[in-house]
Amino acid sequence: MQHRLAQHRPFPGHARGRTAVTTPATQGTEVAEIVDAELVEVETPPSPVPAHVVPEAASAYRITRHTIIAEGELPPRADDEPSFTGKDITVPARVKERIDKRGARNTRINRDTTRARYEAWCEREGRIAQPTTTTANVAAYFGYLMERGKGKPGSPYVPYSPDSLLAYCTRIVTWYPKGQRPDGSLVREMIEDYRLEDYIPAGGEKEQSAGLTLKYLVRVLDKIDETTRIGRRDAAMLVVQYGMLYRSIEVTNLLVKHIRLAADGVWVWTAKSKTRRKGKGRWRFIRDREDLRVVARVKAWLADLRELREPTEHDQNPAGGEPAYQPNKPLFRALTSLGNLKRRLNAKVRGLFLSGRAVNEMVKKRAAAAGVAIINGLKVTSHSLRAGPLTDLTEAQVPRSERNEAGDWAPDSTLADDVYNRPDGTIDISKHDPLDAVPLFGRFKVQAAPAPT
Repeated sequence: MQHRLAQHRPFPGHARGRTAVTTPATQGTEVAEIVDAELVEVETPPSPVPAHVVPEAASAYRITRHTIIAEGELPPRADDEPSFTGKDITVPARVKERIDKRGARNTRINRDTTRARYEAWCEREGRIAQPTTTTANVAAYFGYLMERGKGKPGSPYVPYSPDSLLAYCTRIVTWYPKGQRPDGSLVREMIEDYRLEDYIPAGGEKEQSAGLTLKYLVRVLDKIDETTRIGRRDAAMLVVQYGMLYRSIEVTNLLVKHIRLAADGVWVWTAKSKTRRKGKGRWRFIRDREDLRVVARVKAWLADLRELREPTEHDQNPAGGEPAYQPNKPLFRALTSLGNLKRRLNAKVRGLFLSGRAVNEMVKKRAAAAGVAIINGLKVTSHSLRAGPLTDLTEAQVPRSERNEAGDWAPDSTLADDVYNRPDGTIDISKHDPLDAVPLFGRFKVQAAPAPT
């Protein structure tokens, strides 16, 4: 038990006592202050080490907030660490490549770019970004982004959208190990205040793509010259993307073996999507219709693929060359102006596959040629071929569960019910196509207003 003196302050009006103390150095008399005190007991906090461990040995044990032991059991020793060798921290080159490239490529690029920009800003400002950082650094950086905007110096101010800033915040905060992360909640509150006080009052709004509904899509298809190989490819791509509610990257990822023709429609296999990266793929049926003519258009493009050969240095379509029509090759390919396959020697990322950006440019070009580059004030992009059929399905009063299944939305989407409970991954043998509910050419009947009574 330890003791200490507890000093008592005198009550108001109570004079302090004084006493004479004789010191041997001066043999004189000094006056010392009398301290009113009493002995009190000090509670000693319990030791995290069991009582039978001698205090001198306590530092030899490794104790953290997560340590759990039974009564009488000793904690792990601090010096009881495994002796790792170089072999324990070394992986083959291919494994290291997989680790570095884990996750979707565009996600990695966005994540790494955001972190690199934050690190560069910290360096310019004399702040620390790595190996750890502070909440103040992150808050100051986002304040800088809000004030500066995303335009180049000297150009008009273009504000960052709050949703973009929230994404940046997550990428930066998760850069650091758990327990060393800056306070992301504080930064998120800053961003939400920015949304309400700056972004919305200034007219900021989320930019959306127009919905390329069926009545507009048929106008686009009518303007395509399908006597050319490029025209046949684009027409086939448009009807498949509309029928499957595909994102641009999903239509470009299709292989030749992923599409099968039937007399009354086309089967399309989706190996994975943005919202369903894991698990089994699925087949879905697109019924042939007079307005889309999906069977004829896909059949025409497959016939072109059978005629095409992989280009060489001296011949764009060599007779007897490697055929483009092979099960594991891309369904949609990059073409030259003459309709031959492009050489893809410099396409290090996508290889023979088209990029999502190429599809986006194609859709915008085709829509502009048909006079529908802008619909209801919104721009037509490749994502319009996802929003358009959803709009048609909604107007046709297709149930939400069917719409979400058709578009492969995540189960927890605000648009979705739980529609992905298909563990066997088999095809829908009923050949059910939710687009059956949409009238041909998008000609919905307008109900007449009731006559006044």
